[in-house]
Parts: sequence; C-alpha cells; structure tokens
Amino acid sequence: MIGKMKQYTNVLDKPLSKGRQEVSLSGFAYLFSELVQYNQTQVDNIGELERRLEDAGYAVGVRVLELLCHREKGNRRETRLLGILSFVHSTVWKVLFGKVADSLEKGTEHEDEYMISEKELLVNRFISVPKDMGSFNCGAFVAGIVRGVLDNAGFPAVVTAHFVPVDGQQRPRTTILIKFAEEVLRREARLG
Repeated sequence: MIGKMKQYTNVLDKPLSKGRQEVSLSGFAYLFSELVQYNQTQVDNIGELERRLEDAGYAVGVRVLELLCHREKGNRRETRLLGILSFVHSTVWKVLFGKVADSLEKGTEHEDEYMISEKELLVNRFISVPKDMGSFNCGAFVAGIVRGVLDNAGFPAVVTAHFVPVDGQQRPRTTILIKFAEEVLRREARLG
C-alpha cells in the first residue's frame, strides 16, 4: 500500500471540509419565500416585516462570521474598519452569493456611512411585491446578515437596505447602507 489513509474513530474527529458547499438556487428561493410568507402572516405592516427579516438575517450573520473566521482566517478577526468592510464585501459576499458585491463605497455626506451595492440582490430576484406593500425590500434579510457579521466582529452599526433607481433599468439596485456607531470611529481614529 503506497499511502496510508487515516482512520477516524468518530465523526467529531474528522476535519471540517473546505470544499465548496452550494445550495441549489431553487431550494434557496423556496425556503426564503416561505420565510417571507410566514413572517408576513405574523405582522401588521411592512416595517415590522422588514425588521423580522433583518433579525433572521442577523442570526445567519453571527454564524457566518464564526465559520469564516475559523475556515479562512485561522480564528483571527479583523480589527480595522476598512479590513472588516473588505471582508464583508468580498469574502462574506462570495460565500453567500457566489460572487463579490458589485461595489463598496464611502458615503459622501457622512463620515460614518458606507454602502455595499448590488445590481440584482439574490433575495430580491424571485420576490414579486404586491402593490399594497409598496417599498418592501427583502434586502432587509441581507442587511441583517451584514449587521450580524459587523456586530459580532466588534463593529456595531445600523444597517439598512434601500432600493436605488438606475437609469435605463427596470429594476432598481439594492444598496446596503452601513452607519457605524461613534465608538467605532473613535477607535479607528485612535488606531491611526
């Protein structure tokens, strides 16, 4: 025998797989649709529905951060503002959506605001919003994921999802607006 395969006594001894783990798009669309429909029956207005989707996303974000810090970074976490934003924009986005986000921009009006924009956010792709729900944005789920990652990495922020109309396109792009807490900016200034 040329190579000797290591025998594991139980499942807990096996190493975590680093392979690509993908979920079928139709399976995700169905589950996400059910999540939206269930929460829609539990609320009275669009604001509450978006908050519940954000809360569900927050729980996902917490777990995604733990998993990626373990797999990608050898249990190290980002300590700088631009580092964590780049991590969310590239690594987290690629794991969740199969590609890097379309853009990461700093707000022009406020120092504490950053925006991640996506031309066609996956959670909005298969959702048709009734006219009576107006500006309902399923991107609140993704905003919750981003908030979960940032909060648990030590960068508290208010994260919201907004539609931004694009000239010449039928569907608006989704922008995830990140407004960091004052303490984050003070810490960043101290670190230089």
